Amino acid sequence: MNETVTAVFTHPSCQTLCALQADLLQAGYAPDTPALTVLDQFFTFLNELSANMSAREYSHLATMFDIGAVGGVALQNLLETDDIGSLWSRLLAGSLSEGLMVLASRQYVKSAEAGIVSVYRQAGWHIYRELWQLSSRLQPDQDAAQRRQTLDQLLAPIHDDDVPGPVKAALLGRLFQLLLLAHLRLTIND
Repeated sequence: MNETVTAVFTHPSCQTLCALQADLLQAGYAPDTPALTVLDQFFTFLNELSANMSAREYSHLATMFDIGAVGGVALQNLLETDDIGSLWSRLLAGSLSEGLMVLASRQYVKSAEAGIVSVYRQAGWHIYRELWQLSSRLQPDQDAAQRRQTLDQLLAPIHDDDVPGPVKAALLGRLFQLLLLAHLRLTIND
């Protein structure tokens, strides 16, 4: 199991999380233990993130193909016309329609990006509660207002539109790892 735990902390992926789940269940962890609950949420986060990032990448690629098509249409119009007088109107009409197609495909990229934002928000939602519960267990005398302030500051980048997506993904991944490590350590002590 040590190799699997190391893999989860060095190269987290859906595959390594699946292996860790199997290791933990085989080792006798109850399916409803906090460690497995966090593992479920971490798996969902990575799975949805990879699916949404793939969708965004495919949309972005389609846009690049559309941009290339604009140049292809312009070249085709240049090569196929014998009437130089109609060249301008053909180029303009072709470029306009192709340009609109490119703009439409950029909307797909924006849609995929919105899906990724949703993944960040959902993960932040779960992590907040998990961190609250862990903090309550480890620091039972801490004032609730202070606990809230600490967690609000910690998770503020997740809700900040100016923070790039990869930074949010890295922060959330590390917080899932922290929670998982803490729960595994606490389970060993119990």
